[in-house]
Amino acid sequence: MARLSSTRRRRLLTLLVLAVASGALVAGGGTALAHSAGESTHTASAGADGRIIEVYPNPTTAQNRGEYVTVDLDRPGNWTVTDGEGTARLPDRTGEFAVTRHPAETATHTNVTAVEAGGSFQLAVSGETLELRRDGRLVDRVSYEDAPESQQWHRDRDPHWQPAGFRPRDPATTGSTSVEAFVLPDAPGAPTEAIAEADRRLYLAAYTLTSERVVEELIAAHDRGAEVRVLVEGGPVGGMSTKQAARLDRLAEAGAEVHAMTGERARFRYHHAKYAVVDDRAVVLTENWKPSGTGGADNRGWGVRVDAAATADDLAAVFKHDATWNDTVRWSEFRSTVETTDQESSTGSYARNHPPLTTTADSVTVLTAPDNTDEELIELINETDDRLLIVQPSIGSADFPLLEAAMRAADRGVDVRILLGSQWYNEEENDALASRLGERTEGSDNLNIRLAEGNGRFGKIHAKGVVADDTAVVGSLNWNDNSLRNNREVALAIQDEAVADYYAEVFDGDWSSDGTREIPVGILVVTIGAAGGTVLALKRRLEFADQPNRQRS
Repeated sequence: MARLSSTRRRRLLTLLVLAVASGALVAGGGTALAHSAGESTHTASAGADGRIIEVYPNPTTAQNRGEYVTVDLDRPGNWTVTDGEGTARLPDRTGEFAVTRHPAETATHTNVTAVEAGGSFQLAVSGETLELRRDGRLVDRVSYEDAPESQQWHRDRDPHWQPAGFRPRDPATTGSTSVEAFVLPDAPGAPTEAIAEADRRLYLAAYTLTSERVVEELIAAHDRGAEVRVLVEGGPVGGMSTKQAARLDRLAEAGAEVHAMTGERARFRYHHAKYAVVDDRAVVLTENWKPSGTGGADNRGWGVRVDAAATADDLAAVFKHDATWNDTVRWSEFRSTVETTDQESSTGSYARNHPPLTTTADSVTVLTAPDNTDEELIELINETDDRLLIVQPSIGSADFPLLEAAMRAADRGVDVRILLGSQWYNEEENDALASRLGERTEGSDNLNIRLAEGNGRFGKIHAKGVVADDTAVVGSLNWNDNSLRNNREVALAIQDEAVADYYAEVFDGDWSSDGTREIPVGILVVTIGAAGGTVLALKRRLEFADQPNRQRS
């Protein structure tokens, strides 16, 4: 789909606009960008032939051994890098080079050619200024303060400080391909059927996994000789259930490769993605692999299967990126540290009003957070002309960027409807949000919000979906800052009129159900302070105090 291309160009343009708007453009052709996580500035000469592209000052090693600064040289010359105390002379050739005092240790962090620095070259955790020079002339300078632990500074990323081991991805689009769109609880067999009969590979990414049927399919695939790998979140909100621990025990005993993402230095606040790679097909869900989700026993959820090797390969690359760093631990090693909790399973039964739709989609694009989903969805919403349908359990705040884009769409005449949950834990905040939106849009006829209670069609809203004209977006992304900026989330954007109409029909049925309650935007209600505030926590596992950002499932 054309609207999801040219990402690199837009990112560079966005950075330039932000720099100009913030007054960061400085004389002499350089730019200086400051960031909240470990303040940093960057100045480059106009038309420079070399640049500092990465700094890793604070690895989690004794004496920070392995710290380095990476430079990219476009032409040979007399190049040097200095921290003011030590200097490294770079090879007289083009390419990328990692300047370090400890080349062997640095090789465990980067594949870039290491260049050993002499003298007292050392990257101070409390702050440093690094200079790249050619023939003694300053070409590039990077300064930082208080380098965050186990994070790397990257030149062309926003924010510049990002967890080590995280490599942002661009969206990847596959052309015309067969897809199956389905919804839950109407089609509980679809997710299991999508992962069945794997012969070569079966990678399953999960926030939680308690479905016995799914575990049986994983073990059966392993017994057939397929490579079976599972990655789960090691510390879900509310703790890991006793049932999930038993399911993972069984998988590991059967020989499947099971990992948990965990630890205070994890690259993502939560591994919240829900997808599978099955040979040359892929399935992406809004639901967890458990009875209330894929089992069809409670949640309204959306899902899609894609029969395209390119899409499967791209998701396989995401899985390998996430499952092969030092924040993922084998279940056999992690098991002894897990304290489980007893949690009830859903046992509801619902009508099957919407059978799956199989068709050929015009294109499918893989989106991931925190890599690219924000700007891609904002662009999608900005280009919407006629209809914008949004289903979410809740939305973090009235100034959430995707919601602001939706309100701008309503202002220009797009029919915008937002369907939210009405459970005990989100009803008040959703009511308050509707009132806030009404104040900002002055009761626009183009913006309507309802709270859905299911009325026999489902137990609760858990889907995270968008229909924007003829594009549908299906995935794990909750509309809050934590999900967008900190979690690992995966979604597919399917550009096809039939697929968009399928999800729109489901949306319309849920919208018009007797169990929905329309919220008259514009009527003032008191905003609950706890719902609108953000509780900051230093520890990763305490990040669920704020209800809008809490990852329940």
